[in-house]
Amino acid sequence: MKQLAKLEQNLPAVFKKTGVPQAVALVLLAVSVFGIGGAKLAGYYSSTMAGFTTGQYSITADLDQRVSAAANVVTVAKKIAGVDQTLLAAAEEAVNALSEPMGPADTYAANETLDAAVEALYDAALPLASADQKDLLSEQHSEFMSRGTILRNSPYNEEAEQFNKDRNAFPASLIGALWGVDEAEYFA
Repeated sequence: MKQLAKLEQNLPAVFKKTGVPQAVALVLLAVSVFGIGGAKLAGYYSSTMAGFTTGQYSITADLDQRVSAAANVVTVAKKIAGVDQTLLAAAEEAVNALSEPMGPADTYAANETLDAAVEALYDAALPLASADQKDLLSEQHSEFMSRGTILRNSPYNEEAEQFNKDRNAFPASLIGALWGVDEAEYFA
């Protein structure tokens, strides 16, 4: 205690006035809440979005595999005589649309377009295919559908929802506004 009293005696005069230490404490509290809190919120946002963009089990990784299978369905269907060229063009366009980087909502919409286009092409091409082409077409279609199931069961939207709940609570909503941390976009 004697050391604290001695330390207090050595403080500059401005810190001995009533209210100044409290004001300094409030400033330090604000800096720690908004500074450290902002950095933590930004990190939380990044880790949430990583479920969409990075890693072996991300939506982007599974979508890449799905697009690859769709491209293979298109390639096989091109070799089948009598396949509607409009369906081929629509499926090819849907495959190409997913080669551009997009946010989760736009990616979801493009994936839905891809799903409809590939299904229509598959349904039209299968009856016209030879036995070998049917095997190739079915194998690639199966992979395409499997990746669609994986995407529908991805935990990303639940993680985004939890982040958004946390981000919209006080004081995170204020910190998020100050730091420019927006809500996580849904893959829907």
